[in-house]
Amino acid sequence: MTWVNFQTVRENLDVSEVLSHYGFDVKPNGQDQVKICCPFHDDHKPSCGLNLTKGVFNCFSCQAKGNILDFVARMEGFDPDQPRELRKAAVLACEVFKIDGGSKETPAGDQPKAKPRDKQAGKRPKRTEQASKDGAGSAPRSKAEAPCQSANLEVDADVVNPALTFELKLEPEHPFLSGRKITKELVQEFGLGFAKRGSMAGRVCFPIHNEDGDLIAYAGRLASEDQKEDKPRYLLPKGFEKSCVVYNLNRVIAKREQLIETGEDVDDAVVIVEGYWSVLRLHAVSVPVVASFGASLSPQQVSLLVQAGFRKAILIFDGDEGGRKGSEQALPVLATRLFAKTVSLEDGVKPDEMSDKIVAELPRYVR
Repeated sequence: MTWVNFQTVRENLDVSEVLSHYGFDVKPNGQDQVKICCPFHDDHKPSCGLNLTKGVFNCFSCQAKGNILDFVARMEGFDPDQPRELRKAAVLACEVFKIDGGSKETPAGDQPKAKPRDKQAGKRPKRTEQASKDGAGSAPRSKAEAPCQSANLEVDADVVNPALTFELKLEPEHPFLSGRKITKELVQEFGLGFAKRGSMAGRVCFPIHNEDGDLIAYAGRLASEDQKEDKPRYLLPKGFEKSCVVYNLNRVIAKREQLIETGEDVDDAVVIVEGYWSVLRLHAVSVPVVASFGASLSPQQVSLLVQAGFRKAILIFDGDEGGRKGSEQALPVLATRLFAKTVSLEDGVKPDEMSDKIVAELPRYVR
């Protein structure tokens, strides 16, 4: 298994960087001390103190305390009192903050133990297997009946976009989703939800899976139409290589394989759009649709489509300057491997807003 040295991780975690990552805008008070509203209980005025030098925290209200690694663990929904969960938090911290946690391969059972602490002080409820499934809504692997077991997978530093060792706890019911008329069935199928804590706090999140169905990242969209100057509307995690992933390809593959197993004659065309909302709209009406994470398409993404068995592709980027330029760039890339054509949308129109007439002419899973 992936092995990390807890002490090494703690020593390499910068408290200021950790606080900034979780959205706390604080300044030292001159004594290497800062105070924040405690994220582990309903705190209306700062009651949680952190020492920037020693890397420890202590809430004087709910009594939550520990070192900076414990803080990261609690913020991500892990129980730092459980060695297995603390190790997951340490692996995550190494990935997010780009630090060397002394990783190496070691026999099971040699992982350093977590130190015992007061188990009642400000501890979050332990995440059960069922809670993780309900919260993140993992999409299936290539076989429709085989769920993604990403929580049991370890990070491999040599793999681009490795499978995550955690799942975010998301709230599936949120006004931003219902306001876009996203059905509860789609929310559940795609694992959508609102994140209250962590790096995606304040955003509606889209779990991202690779073509095999492994959970590899979360994308976040601000849960408001008001653009904040200091925050991008859409956010992907640091280090995520979007040019090596095709969003929703795992579901398309699973559906095609399911149909083939039942003897259906499946269509060998796929629709390519820019973003998540367009995928949701077309997936809901049985269009085999994937997204390229923006108005561009890489050779690696095209290769994934070819390997999935597609021979034809219909490119529908947004009806704006970026979408038109992206189509001009992507079409030659597609044409090297697939029969490709484009659908041009009117100015300001996106695929999730295009006419029902255009949608009716798109391919479906079954010919």
